[in-house]
Amino acid sequence: MSKLQEQIFEESKKLVKNFNIVRFLIYFAVSVSVMIIILLILGMLDLYSALFVIGFGLIYSFVRDYFIARYSLKTVDSYYNFLLEKEGDIDLYVPVLERNYQGYFLKKAAIFFKDDKLYFEAFKQTSTKKDKQESITVNYGKDFVITLSTLDKAGKVYLYQSLLMEMDYRFSIINIPEVIEKINKRIKGEI
Repeated sequence: MSKLQEQIFEESKKLVKNFNIVRFLIYFAVSVSVMIIILLILGMLDLYSALFVIGFGLIYSFVRDYFIARYSLKTVDSYYNFLLEKEGDIDLYVPVLERNYQGYFLKKAAIFFKDDKLYFEAFKQTSTKKDKQESITVNYGKDFVITLSTLDKAGKVYLYQSLLMEMDYRFSIINIPEVIEKINKRIKGEI
């Protein structure tokens, strides 16, 4: 694996696994609110049960955030390994991310370069580890075209607008100058 590929994985994974206080507070508020409402309905709410609910909500929110991040990190690697088996040697693999108010999430997609050609890979959602992974590869050109790219305010990712099979599709990738330059050259038709 090249140093650039390692850097892409490292920085993408760092964004996905970053602790996000907004996401944590949302999980905490929802879980505590639901449990308190249930206790109120059952007439079992007192000081001790309220403290227990708050403690449980804190633990639940941390554990949930941890396992979601851990799952996403394993998924990045499994998508990459699957694509290597499917395509053979690839020049560069870039996980596709999505950002919302809760932070960065891994999408079930990637872009990759093979023989200096750009491709979009859409992975099928699998329900269990036993299910066979499947994906669809779309060549850059008729069915996949990037129409706009901008750097986000934080400078961490590039935001892309594209047409994927004639439908608007937005995605983000980690901001690494060598990767962005390679994508931009392909968009301009230089490679």
